Amino acid sequence: MVGDDDKGVAKCLAYFEKLFWAMEQAHCDVFRLHLDPAWTNDPSDSYVYSGSNGQSADASGEADIKKFNPERLKKFLPSLYLKLAEMAMNHGLYVVVRPPGVCPRDLKVNDYYQQYLVNVWDIVSQQTFVKEHAGQISIELANEPVNVKNANNQEDAKALHDYFQPMVDKIRENGFTGIIWVPGTGYQSNYRSYAEYPIEGKNIGYAVHDYPGWYNSSDDNPDPANKIAQFHASVPVIDAYPIFITEVDWSPIKEPKEIDHYNEMNQPVYKNLGTWATGTTSKWGKAFKAVLDYFGNISMTLTHPHDFMDLDALYGQNAVTPAFGGNPEACGKACMDWYAEYYKVNYPHADDEAETGDFYTVQSLAGEKDAYDLMIGDKAYLSMKLNYADGHTKDVSEVATYTIDNPLVVEVKNGYLIALSDGDATITASYTDVKGTAWQASFTVKVSKFEISGMTSMSSLSEMVEDHFAILNKESQKLFYGSDAQNLGYGDANTVINNKNINGYMFKAEPISGREGCYLLRLITLSGSEYSIWGSPGYLNGYSTVADCSFILGLNNQYGQDVKDGAVWEINYENGKGFTLKNMYTGKYLRDNASASSEAPVYMDFLKVGGTAGVNAVQRDINDDAVYTLQGQKIATRSQWNTLPRGVYIVNGKKVIK
Repeated sequence: MVGDDDKGVAKCLAYFEKLFWAMEQAHCDVFRLHLDPAWTNDPSDSYVYSGSNGQSADASGEADIKKFNPERLKKFLPSLYLKLAEMAMNHGLYVVVRPPGVCPRDLKVNDYYQQYLVNVWDIVSQQTFVKEHAGQISIELANEPVNVKNANNQEDAKALHDYFQPMVDKIRENGFTGIIWVPGTGYQSNYRSYAEYPIEGKNIGYAVHDYPGWYNSSDDNPDPANKIAQFHASVPVIDAYPIFITEVDWSPIKEPKEIDHYNEMNQPVYKNLGTWATGTTSKWGKAFKAVLDYFGNISMTLTHPHDFMDLDALYGQNAVTPAFGGNPEACGKACMDWYAEYYKVNYPHADDEAETGDFYTVQSLAGEKDAYDLMIGDKAYLSMKLNYADGHTKDVSEVATYTIDNPLVVEVKNGYLIALSDGDATITASYTDVKGTAWQASFTVKVSKFEISGMTSMSSLSEMVEDHFAILNKESQKLFYGSDAQNLGYGDANTVINNKNINGYMFKAEPISGREGCYLLRLITLSGSEYSIWGSPGYLNGYSTVADCSFILGLNNQYGQDVKDGAVWEINYENGKGFTLKNMYTGKYLRDNASASSEAPVYMDFLKVGGTAGVNAVQRDINDDAVYTLQGQKIATRSQWNTLPRGVYIVNGKKVIK
């Protein structure tokens, strides 16, 4: 339905009103609302969107934004798009809003398309209706980016973060508090870089697409275990964030077999019953469903309404039936069955709705653990759940209230425990259900730091090699985190720099995934002119930086704004005093509290850790093939090592850094 007048809007609303009614009957509770460019594009031949400057001359279809008119978006938001959203919500559907059109193939930070998306979401998120319905309306930032590079048009692990973070910041600045779904590259199939550089802020999720042939899974390779492993490798953010599969479809091949088109991955797609991708429920679909059920934090919606239900039957006979004649090997029939199954435990309803029966009867509030053993800087999700009489649960971690008897040791933010300093604390979680019944559950938290006992002061960097180490402020005796060190060399990588040669070396800070407030300081290896102010390209202090050295600072939110991702630090050693780390941008020295003087040098020492017991004294059973977090949670096997994000792990009883 396309139009530019009141009559066109009325026809469009009437069409979708019936569709929403049918979706409600079929237990579908999500509607993906495309701000279709058919309405936002200007029909005038002479009009050109000023924000399209920089667009490639060969841009075509919905990737072409030359006709986008912000004023038309402002016009049709209240009169059409948000009326559609309201109608959908009245039928029990959550609404995911996506921008007009699709991404061009090649994007880079600060390009014209990034500014276009910022403009779109600035307009949308200023709408009062959108902000008032933040619990029911969510935002999907873009559709199917393919390649995203940094502002210099270079491959960069942080490019995705830098491309979409400004959109998130603008949306939050305008007051929208609901979920923001962030896309990945490869047509929304690659999220690996977010494991290292996640989008910052609250209520963040990731919007993913999935079709037969993606994630090394198809009818020819339908093994559920393989699909789960490959999905996890490509979408590692699933470990910490909700995932929404905003596009998926499948149907079996038509006989005789004939190629219809090639998909985004340049794989042949054969003529099928009418979907974009080809596959069957009993093979590929079984593996897809296994992914949904295995991870448990994935939502999904089919790509088009006609993938779900027979629209001719709906509008012709007022009948709600699966698409493709109810063929069980196609997505329509499968999803109607799955949605009916999920509906039993995930029925959308208002919090103040009258509730009776076992489905609404709370029996207890309980956490995943009775006790947590953390190290300073660690972050752990609480997973506080209401247990209902019929057996289902509801996660209330982010909305429960928490009383902490020792708030200097640990705090709770958005359902996460954050370890602040060594000590013990007891936390009581409280939640009042819609019937007015108050529930409580308590658990204990022990936070530890590296023990100085068992460590010896070191006078040179040479003792760092192949040893665990930490960094100690000589004056305050406060301890920084440590890690396994690698050689710091020049010329011959096996030659270790001694005290007189460490002065002037530069280290760049990088955030450590999963360790809030912790940064990896990595020796800068010059490969161009970016840092040439400190020496010739490829050299620092007259020496070739052919080897690598890195160490970890556990910052614990105490050290001021000069310690952050991307900061460059200079190391200098003074005999008898120790070494300093100076921020090359601010001129301030690394320190252990915000009130200490940052202008005067602060001297540090390296400390050698005396065995792994000094790192983590918690005793646990050792499984030679298992990989554990520092809290003792088994998260992988050695064969899955490459799928893990950067961090520190326990393998065979020893601490290993990736």
